[in-house]
Amino acid sequence: DSPSPSPLIVCGIHACGHLTDSVLSYAISNSAAAIAVMPCCYTGTNPAGPYGLKRVFGSSWSSDIARSYLLSSKNYHTDFSSIPSSITPMNRILTAEAR
Repeated sequence: DSPSPSPLIVCGIHACGHLTDSVLSYAISNSAAAIAVMPCCYTGTNPAGPYGLKRVFGSSWSSDIARSYLLSSKNYHTDFSSIPSSITPMNRILTAEAR
């Protein structure tokens, strides 16, 4: 018997622009057990979501909400967290765990 492979955990810290989406795509396509991304620099990111979301919450939140829906559709439980803004103002963390 060979040992079972270790679960894959994918992290992306200060993943600028579309790099966050590339990290999520990699994690999903490789069936990651857990994901944590801290998006940064939303320049070049396609702000997804309905107009009302973008108007009320802005492009960054709208993009991250759309990312959470993408992960949910791929059978991940998603949540948001943060680190202190004194460390970095780009402090939102999107977490996901395979169901």
